[in-house]
Amino acid sequence: MRKVTQSGFDSYLQKKLRTSPTLAREYAAQFAELPLGTQLAILRRRRLLSQEAVAKKLNVAQPHVARVERPEHYPRLSSVVNQTKAIHCRLIVVPEELLSQVAQLVADAR
Repeated sequence: MRKVTQSGFDSYLQKKLRTSPTLAREYAAQFAELPLGTQLAILRRRRLLSQEAVAKKLNVAQPHVARVERPEHYPRLSSVVNQTKAIHCRLIVVPEELLSQVAQLVADAR
């Protein structure tokens, strides 16, 4: 199984997000605008999990995980929910007016 490592940029970004609440809020707001598949891929990599490892947890083939992560693909909600659980995350719907507060909570939790 392929090992996923954190790049130098990933480390740098995480450090900057921890030390700058303003940057963390803006990053979270921009992250929320990304396609869902891209968000899943980013979160999976942050957890240092390969697509193979997630596929094994879900008992599916690796191409299924890759397909769900493609920005142009519109996966079934059940696939998204299962994949978020496999990477130890949860899918939630956040009202627009609360997005900045949720972003701040996420930033503070780092």
